[in-house]
Parts: sequence; C-alpha cells; structure tokens
Amino acid sequence: MRINPEHLITFSVVAELSSVSRAAQILQLSQPAVSGHLRALQEQMGTPLYSRRGRGIQLTAAGERLLPHAQAVALSVQEAAALTAGAHAPSRAALQIGFSATLTSAVSSVVRLGAERGLQIQADTHPTTELAAAVRAGTLAAALIVTSPHRHYAELDSHRLGEDTLRLAVLPGHPLADQGYVPPHALRGETLLWSAPGSGVRRQAERLLEGVRSGTRGLELGSPWAVLEGVRRGHGVSLLPASFLTADVQAGRLVSLGLEAPDVTLLHALLTLPAPLPPSTGLLLDLLSRHSLRALLVSPVPAG
Repeated sequence: MRINPEHLITFSVVAELSSVSRAAQILQLSQPAVSGHLRALQEQMGTPLYSRRGRGIQLTAAGERLLPHAQAVALSVQEAAALTAGAHAPSRAALQIGFSATLTSAVSSVVRLGAERGLQIQADTHPTTELAAAVRAGTLAAALIVTSPHRHYAELDSHRLGEDTLRLAVLPGHPLADQGYVPPHALRGETLLWSAPGSGVRRQAERLLEGVRSGTRGLELGSPWAVLEGVRRGHGVSLLPASFLTADVQAGRLVSLGLEAPDVTLLHALLTLPAPLPPSTGLLLDLLSRHSLRALLVSPVPAG
C-alpha cells in the first residue's frame, strides 16, 4: 500500500494546529483540498484518524499512532527541500534545545530518544528566564523547563509535559527529619540554600516562603547540584523537586519532607514559539509527550 507523502504532511500540520482552516493557510491550499487529503488518507488507512470537536479536530488512537510517522515524513521533505536549495550541508543540522538545570539528568535520554527518531539535538543549560528569552529570540528551537503552574511566558507557547512536587531536603539527623510534613514557619532560623535567581524552582520556592524569609539565613549557591551538595554537607536545607532528590532519599543520604502550603506543584513544560511549529520541533514535542519526563530523569551524581 503506497501512501501519498503529501497527505501525511497535510495530516501532520492539521494535527499540530488542530484546525483545517489554519493548516490550509500554512500549506497554501484551499480548505476543500486539505479536507480531501485527510479523507483520502483516512480511507486508505481504513479507520478514523480524527473527529471534529467544535472548530477543531481531535485525533483518535489510530491518528495518534500515525502522527509521529507523518511528522517524520514532513521533516524529511523539509530537509530534502533545503538540501536542494543549497540551504545547508548534507549533514543534519542540530536542533538547539535548552534545559532547566534541574532537568539535566534527562538530557542524555532525550538526546538518545531524539536520535532514534532522526533528530540531532544539541543541549544547552540556563535558568528558565534566560531559556525563555533565547526561545523568543530564536537562538533556541525550544526549552524544556521546570516552572510554576501559574506562570505564563509572553509570546511563547508552553506545552505541559508532566508534574513534579517541591520538597524540603534535610539531613537524616535534622530536627525536622521525622515530621513528614512541615509548615513554612518551621523553617524560621534555618539556613536556606538557594539555586540561581530566575530558575523556575527558585521562583516557586520564594513564593512559598515569602512570609518567613525574613527569619531565615540564605546562601546563594547557583547550581541546583551545588545546592544538593550543600544539603548533603549539612550547610543548610533547601526546597528542590522530588525527582531531583530520589537517589539521595533512597540511599538514606537525605530526607524529603512535604511542605504544608498550597500549590507546591511544579510543571515540566516545553517552551516554543507559537504554532505552527517547524516539523523538527513538532517531532520533539510529540516525542516528549509520549514519555514520562520523570522516568527519564536518571539518578543524580552520588556524593563523593
């Protein structure tokens, strides 16, 4: 069975935008032509690929299975066109992707999964505010970040990928270690270890401790890895994502406590420019949407 590549490209654009009319504008086709491509593809597959919902569409399970293959075809056609025009060398251009520092444990897994789908990913690490600015400026294709559920990024789309929880990290012998959950005011008098200003974790932690910071001491350590090591050495306590603490908690090096406060949730999200996304970025988003980011976060480097 031979499938028309143009029909797959049309399907990938419609699925990304959830709109036949917007896809027609991007593809420079009439709406009847786009609908015809979708109808022909659906008839050839022998099963519904989408359903109408309001002014948009929603993919069926069969459509979800077909989408990554359609995106791969769209990406290959785009790169072949660029090669024909002499736009770049025969080697595949790297996709520049930013990562929040607390997600660097997932970098190798994301790069490997991307390579399996034909994406050559080049990673960069900075605080969230810098990553957002780089995506906005076009120097990064996208950024994988940790952020507050309430935060919005001007001129960018934020694609939600999963959740984490902010936890208090202390040594096993700490006076609070057996509490399970502690209220924010219990941290008065403690030395708080802080990651870099502008990071999503730092912003959420500052918001949660806004009423008690005047009664605490603070050490600015920049990197979350430096913060983690500072807690290990007994230099203070810190609020960090639960996934970032997993290996140390399992090894008995640290205790992870819940905070009795609203909105301790952190989001994993991919920041991109507004749709339509380039095929390579769309393929990355589909890839990340199909994998649990928390599962990709390997254990932090153990204490030496």
